Amino acid sequence: MSTVKIQATEYSISKVFSNDFVFTIPLYQRPYAWTTEQAGELLEDLITALGDGNKTIEEINPYFLGSIVLIKGDKPDAQVVDGQQRLTTLTILIAAFRALIPKELTDKLTKYLYQEGDPFEGTSNIYRLRLRERDAQFFNEYIQNESGIGKLQDLNVSKNSDSCKRIKENGLFFIQRLRQFNESQLFRLVQFIVTRCFIVVVSSPDFDSAYRIFSVLNNRGLDLSPTDILKADIIGEIPDIEKEQYNSKWE
Repeated sequence: MSTVKIQATEYSISKVFSNDFVFTIPLYQRPYAWTTEQAGELLEDLITALGDGNKTIEEINPYFLGSIVLIKGDKPDAQVVDGQQRLTTLTILIAAFRALIPKELTDKLTKYLYQEGDPFEGTSNIYRLRLRERDAQFFNEYIQNESGIGKLQDLNVSKNSDSCKRIKENGLFFIQRLRQFNESQLFRLVQFIVTRCFIVVVSSPDFDSAYRIFSVLNNRGLDLSPTDILKADIIGEIPDIEKEQYNSKWE
């Protein structure tokens, strides 16, 4: 009998983007593809769920953001099998909030984007989410790092990947939409998202088990095509040193 265990646990956003998880998007995954349509729908759903302010945050019904599937053991390191679009978009949204709230509160949101390194101990920042290799540096610089999202407006991304273009579009979209709220409204919306919004994290340390879950779950946003599943199954079995080469050929 197999000893592999599948775990499914509900976590608040504050717990999802904490030291308990270090998410990595495997290079064989499809690119980030959510447009402002999907990103806008997510944000409007959150705004609607928050309500008109007559209730305290604790009184508001919890909001379910769906499930993600991970290959994960006991350590924080987690390969994202399913949920890349949602995790990436939420990270962009948090960065947009950080750009608009008072400066004395920015550190409180930065902790959801990365664990700060210590120069005295010689440690570097540990990003909560690392995208595929070709997009990771762009995402670090213009979304996760401080002041990065403020540079997007004048940034020429014509030579960047389609994923980076989507990241820029969604970042600017969130900034524009959130500017319609005053400071207290932004604060309340952030409170709601990090404490009352939940994701079910389904994880298994076994590759085959995780992809079996991946193949049967339906998620909000852009549906996975049979080609996406086939790509993950095939390239996922290729040795790590050769994955980038075959992934580039596939795309």
